[in-house]
Amino acid sequence: MKVIHVITDTNFGGAGRYLTYLLSQPAFEGIDVAVACPDGELGKRLDAMGIRRIAISGRDVSYNTRLTRELYALFRRERPDVVHTHSSLSGRIAARLRRIPVVYTKHGEAGASVATGVLADPASPTRVRGRAVNPLKRFVNKTVAAVLSDKIIAVSGRVSEELAQSGIDPSKIVTIPNGIELGPYSMRPRTRRSGFLVGTLARLSREKGLDVLLHAAKLVLASEPSARFMIGGTGPLEEELRRKIRELKLEPYVRMAGFIEDVPSFLSELDVFVLPSDSEGIGLAIMEAMATGLPVVATAVGGVPEVVSDGQTGILVPPRQPKLLAQAIVRLLVDPDLARAMGAAGRNRVEALFDAKVMAERTVAVYRSLVRSSR
Repeated sequence: MKVIHVITDTNFGGAGRYLTYLLSQPAFEGIDVAVACPDGELGKRLDAMGIRRIAISGRDVSYNTRLTRELYALFRRERPDVVHTHSSLSGRIAARLRRIPVVYTKHGEAGASVATGVLADPASPTRVRGRAVNPLKRFVNKTVAAVLSDKIIAVSGRVSEELAQSGIDPSKIVTIPNGIELGPYSMRPRTRRSGFLVGTLARLSREKGLDVLLHAAKLVLASEPSARFMIGGTGPLEEELRRKIRELKLEPYVRMAGFIEDVPSFLSELDVFVLPSDSEGIGLAIMEAMATGLPVVATAVGGVPEVVSDGQTGILVPPRQPKLLAQAIVRLLVDPDLARAMGAAGRNRVEALFDAKVMAERTVAVYRSLVRSSR
């Protein structure tokens, strides 16, 4: 069986980490796999892993005519049995034109409408979760899914629900929760030092709610002056966030760490992990933090409550509430016994529920069912 993945991300974010975890599992042994991916951080990671990568155009683009034609020619040359796309509309169109079975993984919330550009006031509403989808949009969603995808993988139960609510035939949806490779992550004892280190790892984009984290940091420092904050990741809002740090006079307390090459080492330095997203499919970075034995403070959006057991492995708060976010962080900083207990429970939860090996086995089963039905 031959499978081509199509992903146009240049950053090594959640979708890219998902892909590297997926393709490194035993379930893919014996499968001819290639990834159509532009040059960039994700491309470098795939190359380093020895995964066959086919360089394409369309950097961070879901659809354009040139990319669609390029992928059509690629599929005609390679003749895959399955095309697995990650937000690539061009990939789905090209595969369908070649009459190749299509799998599409939906990594984010189906109902999220994410703004980009200027950072919003943390108190302003940005969520569309729960908003009714109008009949025309339901019809369009149903039609597009029927025409362009044979199976849609939802990375969480919440994403699956939203896909169905948006008009997509539930028989096309299969829920396969994200999983991680546990080997690189271990519950290392926190280094004894004065002060606390609170951190996050995320793409620096609007939906990650990092402006709210900065406002929360200001409040945390009023209670715990020894706290420091680390933001790992790159993305389009980097300069906006740097300006916000200066505006809030947080330069001595908040460090922008940039692209994180060694995620396990980054996480091992933290005392608390925070992910204040406005929208989240499931939260791969949360799983990685929990696998390291970190207590988590996160927003109760998307599939996050399926990962973080509130009060057991971390603390969940509503989105865009810096005061509540700060209170949760301080609670863990001042109660190290609670933080340790939540960290240990989090590691156990990830081991039990979010193993990349199981994710890969279920994904390959989807491929095989499509190949059988197409013959």
